[in-house]
Amino acid sequence: MKKSKTKLCDLPDVLLSSIIEKLETQSNALRLRASCRKFQPLIPPLPKTLLERQSLNIPLPFASSSSSDNNHFHYSLIESKVFAIRPRSEDASESATTCWFIKVQESNSGQVRLMDPLSRFGFENASDKLKLPKCLNMLDYEVKELAQDFELEVVDKDENKVDETYFLIKKVVVSEDFEIMAMHDSGKVSVWRKGDINWTSIRLDLGNNCMENSFEDIIYYKKKFYVTNRRGVTLYVDCKTLTVMFAATPDPLRGLSDGLNYLVKSDKHLYLLVKCWIRMYLCRDNKPYLKLHPTRFQLLKLDEEKNMWVDFDLISENRVFFVGEGCCFSVGIGVGEFAGTLKRNCVYFSDSAFANSDDVYPGWTSAVFDFDDYEVWRFSKFPSHSRIFWPPPAWIKLQD
Repeated sequence: MKKSKTKLCDLPDVLLSSIIEKLETQSNALRLRASCRKFQPLIPPLPKTLLERQSLNIPLPFASSSSSDNNHFHYSLIESKVFAIRPRSEDASESATTCWFIKVQESNSGQVRLMDPLSRFGFENASDKLKLPKCLNMLDYEVKELAQDFELEVVDKDENKVDETYFLIKKVVVSEDFEIMAMHDSGKVSVWRKGDINWTSIRLDLGNNCMENSFEDIIYYKKKFYVTNRRGVTLYVDCKTLTVMFAATPDPLRGLSDGLNYLVKSDKHLYLLVKCWIRMYLCRDNKPYLKLHPTRFQLLKLDEEKNMWVDFDLISENRVFFVGEGCCFSVGIGVGEFAGTLKRNCVYFSDSAFANSDDVYPGWTSAVFDFDDYEVWRFSKFPSHSRIFWPPPAWIKLQD
């Protein structure tokens, strides 16, 4: 007996609603919405999270030069997303690049910017020169959302952007319910929840009435905020109660290299990446200066039972790590998933030491560290690595 096939549009509303709830990203929701008119009433054109984000009135978390600033200014939460874009199978060509990474930022006003995947540098004024698309229709491609990057933008009462350099927020992470953790450029960390009048500072209790309030990175993982300091001592913060608990410290027998710490997550694990460097004393215009040049990375994984950062078998993880400004993430390389596009056991990262002063383009400050040979290479020297960022592959449509 021949089995009959049910078209997607013919599925009951209850089942469709269940499918919609399980969609992980807004881009996937928009794809489903565009596939059938029946879905349009079920899936709003603007996500609920965007509407909630626009309604937030976030106070300034750190002391400014004027005590009255909180009466005149507040923060607006801006979200960017890093996407891996592929051609549809029927559109695939002989192009050597089968995947393109780009960061897309959408402001609360609806303005969209294309940005460097590993920094917060935008290319809206150089799209013609760099042959970047002025309009990027995500429905034309296979799209995978890799990471989110949040920023706090200072605005006045009329939502006009204010350029206030003393509000230097280095990184922002956000929970599903819009609890927000922000790290100031000085390393101070605070948390804000909807309805709070003020932000709550996060400190590490060192004992003997001594508190430390300087951290190196923050992340949102398994419905908790995590913070780590330069020694790798890591805390987690309950988003609802703001209870601070000890999470991990480096293995005392292994130790932690001297460098800059980054927290990176996967679906199952939390990692600590340490960017190590050499100090180079140089001279410019007869004036000596110090330059830090990255040389390698140390990688540890959180053992939640031992409350410790431990070594592990990287080969079994089959992952690639990305370390950028305001956003760190990892990508698993499965069968056919990024195969031939990314090299496993590597860290793709951005650092001003690798900036190409001749030109500015996606990936212009990026390099790659290979755990197999313990070498750091500038992106521009290896097109097989750099082409995931720039130039755009031939199958990207450059609309006028």
